[in-house]
Amino acid sequence: MSQEWQIKNPSITLYPFHLRDDSDEGYKQVAKNAQILWGNLADNVGKEFNINELNSLRDKLICYKNGLYYPDGERKNLTNEELLISDSGKTLKFPQIIQPDNQKLDGSIYALRIHDTYTADLTFYYKNDTIKVAELTRLNPQGCLLPNAIQPSLGQTLLLYAAPAVYDTYRKLADESVKAFVQDKQPASVEFRAEGKLFGSPIFEYDSREDDANKRCHFLVWLQENPRTLGFATSTFNFYLMNLLCSRAKIVFVYREARKKYRKAQQIVSELEKKLPEFSQIEREQDRQVKLQKLKQFLAEVRTKMFDCAQQVRYLQEDKNTIDTNAENYGDALTKIRSLCIPGDNLDFLQKFQDLAENKYQRQIEIDLNYLIASQNLFQQSISTVRGMVEIEQVELDTEQEDREKKRDRQLENIIFFVGTAIGGGQIFSAAYPLIKDKPIQWQPDFSLPLHPFVATIIWSLLFGLLFGLLMLALAVWVRKTFPR
Repeated sequence: MSQEWQIKNPSITLYPFHLRDDSDEGYKQVAKNAQILWGNLADNVGKEFNINELNSLRDKLICYKNGLYYPDGERKNLTNEELLISDSGKTLKFPQIIQPDNQKLDGSIYALRIHDTYTADLTFYYKNDTIKVAELTRLNPQGCLLPNAIQPSLGQTLLLYAAPAVYDTYRKLADESVKAFVQDKQPASVEFRAEGKLFGSPIFEYDSREDDANKRCHFLVWLQENPRTLGFATSTFNFYLMNLLCSRAKIVFVYREARKKYRKAQQIVSELEKKLPEFSQIEREQDRQVKLQKLKQFLAEVRTKMFDCAQQVRYLQEDKNTIDTNAENYGDALTKIRSLCIPGDNLDFLQKFQDLAENKYQRQIEIDLNYLIASQNLFQQSISTVRGMVEIEQVELDTEQEDREKKRDRQLENIIFFVGTAIGGGQIFSAAYPLIKDKPIQWQPDFSLPLHPFVATIIWSLLFGLLFGLLMLALAVWVRKTFPR
C-alpha cells in the first residue's frame, strides 16, 4: 500500500549547523574544521545532484578567497551575517534539473552565520508535480543530505513539506515518507517523537537520538492540509525557524558534551577516592625522610588530578551558561513564530523541548556541578592537610639536620683545637729543645737558682701566645664596631 502513496509538490530543506568558532582555540578563534560544512555541501551534495553552481559554492561565499577558506572576509561582531557574495543575491538559485522521467527539480541555497555558527537553507523541490513516496530517494541520492555526508558539528534538521495526494492517514504518510527518504543510509533508526500543527497543517517530528551530533538525524515532516499554509511560511518565518533550530542543535550538542565531561570528572573523583587510603599508610611511616618523600609524591599526584577535575568543573559551568543562553534564544524564536501562527495551531512539541532544556538539562548540570564541587572541597581539605604535614615534616627534618650539622661542627672544632694545640706545642718544644742540650735540666728543683732557659722559654711562649691572642680578639671587636656591615 505504501508504494502507491503519493505526494504533490514535495520539497526537502536541509538546515545544517556547524561551529565556526572554537573556544578551546581561544576567544572568538576560528575552529580548525570550520570550513568543512561548505566543502561537504559543495563536493558531496553538488556532486550527487550534478549542480555546477553548488560545486562552485566556495567561490560565492565571502569567507573564501582564491578558493581558500578566508574567515577574515566576514565582518566582525554581527549577530547574523549573510555569507553569499552580494552579486549572487541573498539566495543562490540552481538551474532546473531535468531528471530521467522528465521530472523537473529546482533548488537553492541560502548561507548564513548566526553568532558563532555556520548554517544554511538548502532546498530542493518539485513544482506542479506529483510523485510516489518511494521516489523521495531522488531528493536524497546516496544519502547525501544525511548527517554522515554533511558532518555538521552541531547537528542538522531536515524539513520535508508536501501536499498529500494518495494516502491513508497523515501520520502513516509521514512515517513512510521518512523511511523512503532515509532508506538504509542512517545507522540508527529515525523514530517518531511528536506532532503538532503549524499554519493549519499537521507537522511531525522524528529523531534518531544518537549521542554524536554529526550523526544524529532530526527530521520534520510538514503535510499540507490548509491550502494557505505556504502563504504563511514567509522568509520572516524561515529566519525565525532557522534561529530556533540552531538554538535547539546547540542545546542538544552541549548537553551531550556536558554528560561526557561529567563522566570524565566522575572518573577523576573515583581515582582520587582510591588514593586517599594511601595517606593513612604514609602517616605510619617511621623513617622521616621516606615519609616526607612519600607525602610530596602523594601531594603532587593529588594536585594534578584536582587540577583536571577543576578543569572539567569549569567546562561544565560554561556548558550550563551556553544552555541557559540558547534556551533563552530558543524561547525568543518560538515566541516570534507563535506570533505568526493562526487559530488552531499547536506548537506544544516545540514548547516541550524548551521545557526539557530548562527543567531537565539545566537542572541535571546543576546537580552534576553540586556533586563535583562538594567532592572538590573535600579533596581540597585533604590537600591542605597533606600540605601542612609536608611543611611540619620538612621543618622537623631540617631541625634534625641542623642539629646533626652543629654536632659535626663541634666535633670538627674539637679536632682542629686538638691538632692546633698539638702542633703549637710541638713547635714550642722544638724551639726550646736545643736549650736542654746547652744546659741540662736538674730534675731536683732548687728554687734558689734562676729558671732553666728551657722552662723559661716555654712559659714566655705561652704568655706571649695568650697576650697576642687577646690583642687580636680586641682588634677584631674594634673593627666590627667601627666598620659595621
